[in-house]
Formats: sequence, structure tokens, C-alpha cells
Amino acid sequence: MIVINKFLFCLILLVSLNAYAVIPEDFLYKDALKVKCKEGSPMQEDLMYCVSRDYLESDKILNINYKEKIKLMNKVKKKELLISQRVWLENRKNKCTVEYKEAEGGREAPIYLIDCYAQENHKRMKFLKNYK
Repeated sequence: MIVINKFLFCLILLVSLNAYAVIPEDFLYKDALKVKCKEGSPMQEDLMYCVSRDYLESDKILNINYKEKIKLMNKVKKKELLISQRVWLENRKNKCTVEYKEAEGGREAPIYLIDCYAQENHKRMKFLKNYK
């Protein structure tokens, strides 16, 4: 009975943590690619357009780079990169969720979340570029 209770507790904890995870798509300005970013503007809306645009562009480029890189690899390297990518995706989600939680309740929280995802995408693009 104790084993079942521990299992249920862990399952509930896992579900509740995943339910709380936030993603950029929860806040993105979907039309950000159509609107020019006003660099340096302190206005909330301008900041949201800028980080939304950066995230959308970096996510698209990252996906293209990943697909191109994986085409050139043998089976062993593909598997290694796939495992690495899955770990990276989970780490990115966790890191950026923490950044969001630290600012939660403030108007800047979505900006921090989206910007975190974009910055992590840029780091991963550099990693993929140098991955052999």
C-alpha cells in the first residue's frame, strides 16, 4: 500500500509540474513577423513584438539547421544528436519556466519567458553549427 501511495504522490507531482510549464506560444504576438521591431523602446507592446519576432525567427532557423545537420549524419551520430536534442528541449523548458516564475505576476514575465527561449535557441544554433 505504501508503494502505491508513493507512486500516486509522484504521479500527481509530475502532472502538476508539467501542467504549470509555460511556453512562448502562450503569449506570443503571432503577427510579430509582420511588424517592425522598435529596438530600444521601453513600451510593453514593443518589447513583446521584439521578443516574439526573435523567438519565431530563431525557432524557424533552428529547425532548418537541425534538419540539415541530421541529414548529413550516420545512424550513430543521428541517435546521439536526437538524444542530445531531447535533453536540450527539456532543459530549455525548465530554465525558461524558472525565469518566468521569478517574474510571475509582473507584466514583464512573458517577455522574460519568450526572450529566454529565443536566447536558448541562439545558443543551440551555435552548438549545431559546431557539432560534428
